[in-house]
Amino acid sequence: MKKHIRLIFLLFLFASCISKSKEGIDKNTLIENKEVYELRIYYTHEGKFDDIISRFENHTTKLFEKHGFTNVGYWTSKSREKASYADEILNNKDQGALYYIVSFPNMVERDKSWDLFINDPDWKKAYEESIKEGPIVSRIEQVFLNPTAFSKLK
Repeated sequence: MKKHIRLIFLLFLFASCISKSKEGIDKNTLIENKEVYELRIYYTHEGKFDDIISRFENHTTKLFEKHGFTNVGYWTSKSREKASYADEILNNKDQGALYYIVSFPNMVERDKSWDLFINDPDWKKAYEESIKEGPIVSRIEQVFLNPTAFSKLK
């Protein structure tokens, strides 16, 4: 009888854990088995903004595609005479920045694609050539995004 009670208790405990794990997914948590978008912001050293644009236009985007990245979009920002509220929030007062979004089927594929990209001899060559006169990028910000249920991006 005691064995049956213990077994029932363990089954109840197990069932409770399973239901909690399904309920416990925070809506703000990245879902690793779904399509993921990666937003990156590259801030450049003074006088190097055109260099980052050239490197992406002539090398990076093509190599991204070669290694399974989907190029969603690329944007630039240049500071205005007086910093806007957004510039203040983004700490983008004194420099231009390259913003871009790439996507992947899931985080596992994302990690594989980045690994292939950074180890590609063509990337290494383009990178080394682009920094001969000094580093281009001063800081990178990165955010992972999953589309919401109501997003057109699914």
